[in-house]
Amino acid sequence: MELAIQQADLAYAVGKAMGSVPTKSPMPLLACLLLEADKGGLRVTGTDLEITTAVWVPCEVKSPGRAAVSGRHFGEVIRKMPRGEIRLSMAGAQLEIRYGGGKGWAKFPTQDTADFPRVPDLKAETKISIDGEGLARLVSRSAYAASTDAARPQLSGVLMHGNEKQMVLVATDGHRLARASRKGSFAGLAKDGVIVPSRALGAVSRIAEEATSPIEIEIAGARNQAGFSTQVGDYRVEVMVRLLQGPYPNYEQVIPKNNPHDLTVGREELLEAVDIVASHADNVTRQVRFSVDQGKLGVSSATELGAGRHEIEAQYQGETMEIGYNATYLIEMLRSLQSEKVVMRLGTPLGAGLVEPVGGVPQAEEDLLCLIMPLRLPEAGA
Repeated sequence: MELAIQQADLAYAVGKAMGSVPTKSPMPLLACLLLEADKGGLRVTGTDLEITTAVWVPCEVKSPGRAAVSGRHFGEVIRKMPRGEIRLSMAGAQLEIRYGGGKGWAKFPTQDTADFPRVPDLKAETKISIDGEGLARLVSRSAYAASTDAARPQLSGVLMHGNEKQMVLVATDGHRLARASRKGSFAGLAKDGVIVPSRALGAVSRIAEEATSPIEIEIAGARNQAGFSTQVGDYRVEVMVRLLQGPYPNYEQVIPKNNPHDLTVGREELLEAVDIVASHADNVTRQVRFSVDQGKLGVSSATELGAGRHEIEAQYQGETMEIGYNATYLIEMLRSLQSEKVVMRLGTPLGAGLVEPVGGVPQAEEDLLCLIMPLRLPEAGA
């Protein structure tokens, strides 16, 4: 293998591929990046067997070839090199790099590329397309609600399903739920959809924000795989994902159909109140108390750490209620809404509450609904 490439191009490819390289692994080759040079380009691949990221960048290839190098060490050195052309070539069992017009060189030991995990052949059954910014918004509005509990692995992913009218992303951990949707023809996703690991969607979202072409989503349900690919300028970026096994809970059943009490507040004001008062909350439950009354909302907390209360103006005409919530869940939810005001649709102090942006999200073709379960207040359980 021998090629000439711009440092910025190689640094980009290595940085993106490193997102799929595990920090610790019993398999040494999983700590490596696979470099493949062929026909005027270099493909850099990293994988942890669950998520594979491959980036193709243009370069001048004098002779094709493959090399597997320690990812983190290689990436650190490449990132620190000066901008400009660098040359890669094999010198025996080592990969040699020369840079700075002859000012410097570096050598890296290589592993047997034959042992590097083979990137699976997707053989997609269906394919859909969505613009990068749209997909990134759907992910940011939903993935935060996914579970981190290893006992329920399917909830650690985001359900992605659709039909000829819309695409829907749903995440829940049993205590909160976020459902983000976008109008359009997405029948390839099917009603039951697929469960994509939230960590994988995070990587896809970061790429989608930079995308200069639509995101192509390919589903191979029979092989339990999905692929996301796009252009970022001259770079081709692909993320291959192993899907999670279902079934996913019937989330529609837990969404209240009739919560008659609307509490409308400024999003920033509520976020500030919860954030301040949460400093006194229990480290485990993170409980804060909502005291809902006509024209106002009081947010308070009291533990051995201290106590505090923060009152804000609110539009509310229903009965007075005292409700307990997890402050961390509220903060993450409010940050995802990105609107001037939010409305909390309440039923009873122990029933699920719905949270929506007043006036909807800025994009007319998109929609968002959040659900949060209350915590039982101490005196309510006495």
